[in-house]
Order: sequence, then C-alpha cells, then structure tokens
Amino acid sequence: MASDAESKAAGKAEDETKVAKELESLKWIRERRSIREFTGEKIPDEDIELILEAARHAPSPENMLMMRFVVIRDDHETKVFLADLAQEMAQTAFGGAPFELTSGRNWFISDPYRAAVYARLRDGELFRYPEKSDTVIIVCASDSWHDAGYLYPNSLFGSVVCGMAVQNMWLTATELGYGCGYEALVCSDPRHAELIRDRLGIPPIWEPITAFCIGQRVSPRALGPSRAPLEGLMYDERWGKPYKRLAFRKEDK
Repeated sequence: MASDAESKAAGKAEDETKVAKELESLKWIRERRSIREFTGEKIPDEDIELILEAARHAPSPENMLMMRFVVIRDDHETKVFLADLAQEMAQTAFGGAPFELTSGRNWFISDPYRAAVYARLRDGELFRYPEKSDTVIIVCASDSWHDAGYLYPNSLFGSVVCGMAVQNMWLTATELGYGCGYEALVCSDPRHAELIRDRLGIPPIWEPITAFCIGQRVSPRALGPSRAPLEGLMYDERWGKPYKRLAFRKEDK
C-alpha cells in the first residue's frame, strides 16, 4: 500500500502532467497570428491535406456538417479576382478613417512602418493577400442543407461551425509553420458574394463566409495586438461581476 505522502506525490505529478498538456495545447493558440504578407511559394500537398483534415473534424450540431469548402490552389485568376474584391471593400470601409483610429490598436508595428501600413489599409493594398496565398479556401455555410424539418440559421449554426473549422485549420497551419489570413472582405457585400457563387458554381443555398488564405510567410510575426485580461472579458455567474483569476483568489485568502 502506498503511503499518504506517496499518494499525494503521485497526485501532484499527475496534475502537473495535465497542466503541461493543457499548456501545450495553448501554445499554438497563443502563437497564432493574422498574416497578410505571403511569398507566393508552394506548400507541399501533404501539408495542405493535413490542414484540410483538421477542418473535417470541426464540431457541428447533430453532425449535420453545414459547411463546405472550395479549395483554390492553381487558379491564379480567381485569386486576383478575390484580391480585387477585398481591395474595393477595404477602400470603402477604411478609405476615410483617420490615422488615430487604428494607431492605438497597431502599437506592435514599429513607428517607421506604422504609417505605411495605415496607408496600405486605406487604399486596400493590405488586403490583397489572396493573390499571393498558396491556398485560398472559400468557406461556405448553409442553414438548410441537412435532414432536419426546420431551418438552422447561419447566424447561430452554419457560420459558427465554419468558424470552428477555420480555427482548426489555422492552428494546424501555425503548428506546421505557415501563415494564415481570414479575408472576410471578399464576402461582406452580398453582391460580391453572388459574384463568387457564379464564378465557382456555388449553389444558392450555400453562403460564402470567407476566403481563408494559407501561405509561406514573408517574415515571422512574433508580436500581436494586446488581449484583454480575463477580468475584461469574462463575468462570474452574472453579467457585471468580473471573473477573478485563481492567482488573485489565492491572494484574497
């Protein structure tokens, strides 16, 4: 029979192992970045298939899989077409934005380059990254492609399922050393979404959500935007009561 001390030691070791595993899973979440500069180099087919495999395992209600993906690798004309759509929408969205609006959020970009990045944001050049991506994945959701007798609104189901699939792909690509960018501007105007449907033969019941871009990064991006602390995002039991981290709870005892 193990002594109490040995049992406690074994329990502590088990807890430490569990924490280590949890931290390993958080590693790629913390290192994930939005990348908008790609070299245009090819990625091995095997790696792309691993990334697609991750999307296949995203959860969906009742396993109805209200998600579909159009994987674009060789059709460069369509990549340029998507880049044109993104730039046009970016000019509309950011063309009149004052520099001060985004400079605080972009603190991690050093001063000599921040103004240049802002200029590219205003003229939309920053969002042309689909054309230099190795792979552009048009992610589609549907609120009616399933065997249920009622609708599952995309706002609550399909878009969420697609979002989880994108996150799976993003984390897998990050672990493999590639960059990814979520290009929502190409689908944000219903008229552009219709153009994408026509070009790629997407049926009307499927809604294009994003052009998810994967490629070789021009350079690694270590820094990223600040994240709010848990207390700034989470409430404890009721709205308005900030969640308190365990370390702070221990200090109160």
